[in-house]
Amino acid sequence: MKSEMAKQKLSYDAFAAYLPPGALEKVIPWFEKYTIKLVITRERKTILGNYLNPHRGHPHHAITINGNQNPYSFLVTLLHELGHLEAFVQFKNRIAPHGTEWQNIYRQIMTGFLGVNIFPAELEQAIALSLKKVKAGSCSDPKLYKALAAYDPDPVDGLNWVEELPPGSYFVTKEGRVYQLIEKRRTRYLCEQLGTKKRYLFQGVVRVKVIDKAILEAKGLLSA
Repeated sequence: MKSEMAKQKLSYDAFAAYLPPGALEKVIPWFEKYTIKLVITRERKTILGNYLNPHRGHPHHAITINGNQNPYSFLVTLLHELGHLEAFVQFKNRIAPHGTEWQNIYRQIMTGFLGVNIFPAELEQAIALSLKKVKAGSCSDPKLYKALAAYDPDPVDGLNWVEELPPGSYFVTKEGRVYQLIEKRRTRYLCEQLGTKKRYLFQGVVRVKVIDKAILEAKGLLSA
């Protein structure tokens, strides 16, 4: 395995630091069976992990995972990508990325990690529930995403999920941009950025800081 972040060979001991206790022994078989280039990278805003199948110029399977995730989220992401690897081995490119074939493979892989004291009981229940109707990723499953986020090490005091806010609310993202929530659109939330008037769809499981309208008016960011 290789880590682009460390620019050096990643030992199993170093790999274990990203995983919950007891998980390493259960994932090693994939790395012994297949030649996998594992890249642990910095946070990426749009994805938690991705899989790249072997192709011309890149003869090995490649999995990239955001290294800033808590151990449980890291493991779920890894198993998600190993599901893509197994799906490619069995079906090549003849199936949809998150179609029935991948769902069945991922469900089978994840089931092997349940009931073996790797996940806390409450989180395991959320994972088991998510397997009844597998989504494209934990970010697409609000209940699972929030269950995993509960184990993040960083404090989140004073933050809210977008899905908790009523229409008309103003909030600030971690990038410092201010938005107003307009309305819910199926599973996402239409929001308008102050200043630019550009509109964006937010997932409900994005953490933001609510800001009072009066504060925005006092700062001249909003007309009274």
